[in-house]
Amino acid sequence: MTFRLGICFSREFSGRKPLSHIGKKLPSYLRLLKFCQKEGWEVYVLTRKTYQGSGIFKGGWLFCKDQFLKTKKTIKIDLIYDRTGGVKFPLEEDSTAVVNRRDFKLLCWDKWQAYQILSKFMPQTLWVGKKDNLVSVLPKIKTDWVVLKPFNGLKGVGIFIGPKKEALEFKFLGKSPQYIAQEFIDTSGGIKGVTSKLHDLRVVIVNRKVIWSHVRIPSPGSFKANVAHGGNIKEVNYQKQVPEEVKRIVNPIAKRFFEKYDNPIYSLDFGIDKAKGPFIFEINDQIGFPLWEMKARDKFLKELVKNLTSKLERSRKR
Repeated sequence: MTFRLGICFSREFSGRKPLSHIGKKLPSYLRLLKFCQKEGWEVYVLTRKTYQGSGIFKGGWLFCKDQFLKTKKTIKIDLIYDRTGGVKFPLEEDSTAVVNRRDFKLLCWDKWQAYQILSKFMPQTLWVGKKDNLVSVLPKIKTDWVVLKPFNGLKGVGIFIGPKKEALEFKFLGKSPQYIAQEFIDTSGGIKGVTSKLHDLRVVIVNRKVIWSHVRIPSPGSFKANVAHGGNIKEVNYQKQVPEEVKRIVNPIAKRFFEKYDNPIYSLDFGIDKAKGPFIFEINDQIGFPLWEMKARDKFLKELVKNLTSKLERSRKR
């Protein structure tokens, strides 16, 4: 039996290059596809726009001999590697094997739920909901500055970071916004041996192991380290450069998530406060791939293949 793996994106593809939107990380994606082919799998690039449910897609692109071959035929996929972002795909009632499992994606998507589980390691977080509630919530935040963010936001969109007195003037994002408020973590002290600046330290966990780590540093004058907002990425050696205080937080979480959520693929984002130490900012179930020149590139991709292999084998036994 030949396994069929589908890497699924949210956008509707056109032409003969379904990965044209990947940009500078395209070589790393192609290398993953080749690693999967070496396992003897049929590997497809898919869009959720053609998903019919139960692992069935109406058309897609087969990766074969370093080329993408477009087909309009119906394809039955054994395992979907979900790159769509969010929780709209697949549907809740769908029993198809998907990386990551839906309950874990919901945890990552909902920052308030994540705080209920990881409050020991996260900044003080309070539920705001609608903008009208902000005036009663702000006095409860212990720091002079506050972070306001959508409870289900992505890529740093709709976030306020600044003095509490200015937060009341901030316009919440969207038609029916639901927000949380967090105490401000001052990362301006940097990470010894890594950076002396504001930062966001990301550790990527696959198969219960940290297999890649990097810091994202905001552009001058900004507090947002997201690449979409101009942040710069610097690869970090986890074993040699990441503080032991961070590792003592990562280890029990990695064990817990491995057992509870079927060995998910995810990252933990940390900020190290110069007075209070490390805090988790959030969990991410959508991991950006390493750039081609990064040292941990193949380590990440090979561990990813191991993860997919274990889930494909289980899907066959169902």
